Amino acid sequence: MAVEWTAEGDLFEGCNCNLLCPCHVSFRQPATNGHCDTIWAVSFSKGNYGGVDLAGLNVAIFLHSPGPIMADGDWTCVLLVDDNSSPEQGEALQAIFSGTEGGPWQIMSQFYTDGKYKAVKRMPLEMTIDGRTRTIRASDILFLEMQTLRGGEDRSGLVTIHNLRNVIHGDEHVMGLSTSKVEDETMTWEYQGRHGLYSKFNWSGS
Repeated sequence: MAVEWTAEGDLFEGCNCNLLCPCHVSFRQPATNGHCDTIWAVSFSKGNYGGVDLAGLNVAIFLHSPGPIMADGDWTCVLLVDDNSSPEQGEALQAIFSGTEGGPWQIMSQFYTDGKYKAVKRMPLEMTIDGRTRTIRASDILFLEMQTLRGGEDRSGLVTIHNLRNVIHGDEHVMGLSTSKVEDETMTWEYQGRHGLYSKFNWSGS
């Protein structure tokens, strides 16, 4: 039987596209550099999966889309699950992000090669949210830092996007620049000063 679940928290991303990533606006727009290397970092402020508490857990996804159009699919994707999760929490996170229990990741998973992750790994995920800077590190495999742009006349405000339909992000997208690195047997890349943003998400599924 389907499991009902809800989740809220912070989602930030970085990729190899210039700011603003065309693929973020629409998967049918060509990537800046003909392909897309992306990291999504997720921090749960609260969540419940069939009675399993998800609050305080982290997840990261990194992927390579051969492009130039992400909607064409065949993404190589790896899911990193917080090793602070219990076995029950780990199973819940895998179910949510695999898309088997509905919600936004059911839509996203159709673009993965064969509809599945290339690998799922449990490991320490060190995430920090400090003012304008968000960072996630996963051992020697993954690093992403996103720093928000400064907007307004006094350059103290945030630069935001509203009313952009996006499956996984919340209603307000806060723009930034990212530095990212992945060194894994599935893919290796490193970028500086590229597209980045964050939002507050609210997901559910069953």
